[in-house]
Amino acid sequence: MNRSLAALTALGFSLAGCPGSQSIDLCDDPATCGETCATTGDCPQPTDTCTPDRAVGDFAICTRTTNDSYLVVAAYTGAGTLDLATSDVRLNGAPFDAASAFDAATQTFTIHTTSVQPSKYSLLFRMRDAAGADLRPLFVPMWVGAGANYAGFTWNDAILYQIFTDRFFDGDASNNLNNSVGDLARVTDRRSQWQGGDFAGITKKLREGYFEAMGVNTLWISSPILNSHNSQPSVSLAETTRFGSYHAYHPRATGYTHLDHLGLATPIEPAFGTAAELHELINEAHSRGIRIIPDFVANHVHREAALFAQHPEWFFPYNACDNRWDVARLGCWFTTDMPDLDYGGHPEAVAKVVDHALWMIEEFNFDGFRADALKHMDDAFVRALKRAVVDEIETTVHDHDQSIEPTVFYMVGESLGGWARYHVRKDMVQGQVDEEYYNKTKAALLTFDISVRQLADFAIPNDTAYLTPRDNNGGQGGYPGAIMGNFFGNHDQVRALTEAIQRGGGPERLRLAQTFLMTSPKNIPMLYQGDDIGTEGSTDPDNRKMQRFTGLTAAEQKSLSNLQKAGTLRAQHVALRRGTRSNVVVEDYFWVYKVTFEADEVYVAINRDNTKSWSPPAGFVDGLGNCAGGSVPILTACIFVRP
Repeated sequence: MNRSLAALTALGFSLAGCPGSQSIDLCDDPATCGETCATTGDCPQPTDTCTPDRAVGDFAICTRTTNDSYLVVAAYTGAGTLDLATSDVRLNGAPFDAASAFDAATQTFTIHTTSVQPSKYSLLFRMRDAAGADLRPLFVPMWVGAGANYAGFTWNDAILYQIFTDRFFDGDASNNLNNSVGDLARVTDRRSQWQGGDFAGITKKLREGYFEAMGVNTLWISSPILNSHNSQPSVSLAETTRFGSYHAYHPRATGYTHLDHLGLATPIEPAFGTAAELHELINEAHSRGIRIIPDFVANHVHREAALFAQHPEWFFPYNACDNRWDVARLGCWFTTDMPDLDYGGHPEAVAKVVDHALWMIEEFNFDGFRADALKHMDDAFVRALKRAVVDEIETTVHDHDQSIEPTVFYMVGESLGGWARYHVRKDMVQGQVDEEYYNKTKAALLTFDISVRQLADFAIPNDTAYLTPRDNNGGQGGYPGAIMGNFFGNHDQVRALTEAIQRGGGPERLRLAQTFLMTSPKNIPMLYQGDDIGTEGSTDPDNRKMQRFTGLTAAEQKSLSNLQKAGTLRAQHVALRRGTRSNVVVEDYFWVYKVTFEADEVYVAINRDNTKSWSPPAGFVDGLGNCAGGSVPILTACIFVRP
């Protein structure tokens, strides 16, 4: 029989809820709920059941969470019956025995778990029916636990740290590649070789509390997908230097799903570790209220990829991007070994790579994507990915147009060269790395090419600039749910401290940028590894050095301490995450602003001038420890909060 939503009613499920209620607060019998329920949705609830209220593929589901429990009811509504013996149910990547939770008569799972620790709990149902047909997987993510890092999280609360996995920490030397073997021996510059960072290294630093000490609750890691282990040509056609694929932008396993392994033993980059180690990393992070966003590389594959061998017709013919990044935006190859997918001409390629993205999210319980090279892909792919995320990943989200629920899947794109606004739409991505924020912050606080007044004139309107649609590159970007990514450095830029040093400055300027980043509200601060201590480096590959944790100089330790204090203050003060910024004092080289959210107020002073006299209102003290007695020293920033 076909168990539609209507059919579920006949099986004893009441699908009508109280007016104004959400799926977690449905009445068992709305007729008996009374006037209170009718006006507030606050009805007495059973502790171990809820009524399916939303359709997800072949299922109708509902969920409920408390600070230490979760409930999932998933009723099969398709034709036929489920075959549990050949199906696979998982919880956070581990096999889950759902037999005792399954009612064969109603074809319904009821999974109620209590006394759990704060974390993310995601159930994945990969089901087959009795006829042997594979159903679309059902993914049910839930955050359990109080506070802004758990069930109280919105994406305005994110504090993001970018990790270049190969260059962060070597936690397991046994998985290191030998750079002297085979074609990798052609990579002669140590800076362009594989250097051993891995999932185990990130997990070790998670357990040591390295990220929590900075207030960080989101990690952007390199793509975990298998890459080429040969040497690679340069983007520049004139350059003969060879490079390694340590950055994970040369994928070989694009298209891999649980139903199509593409002939590969593993889709995960073995130099980073195993799939089990990636699960361990993510589960460890989630238990700490830290979200994981991998780089998602969908514009192209490597020439060695199975997808290119199986479907060469899905790719554009060779067409160099070098010095033609805009005129050949759609269809050019980044290098001679990086075939570019023709999504506009091949809907089947769109479907294949979208399914691969869904598999990544469902298999590893990811929380978002940093979408690489977004402007180089046809809009058809970006829209299809967003639709699939809404339909199959955000199954516990009520308002998909905002990013204020804990299980919203956040996608932040990379579209440089004036394209940052273009893809920020409710049918594409919630945000982009904000190139103009980078330009202005670098110019005002690192190189001193513009005044602090000019930074102030830019920053306050920019806090909310992407919440309003505006024309951009033939389209219209910006919408009320936008949350951008603020940054002053990443793996494609000259290092922030080097920018300052080249213009006669030093670590003091880096600390100004750190403080400004952590006190810019509304959008997400994105800090590149090494900019916490002040790593130096010029252009690629010099800007991708191994992260250092020991032997720090006094200046590096001071920069790390500044970042830790600023990040912790952001984590502690909702105003710095969700608030509204307003000017208090604006001079050419001295700026004081206030950030306010409801009863929470924070004052920030940034001084490029000689020592200034300024005091916050009574009761506020500088959480960075730089300012006291009404004095703001030269080349110093202060964050004034109520103790």
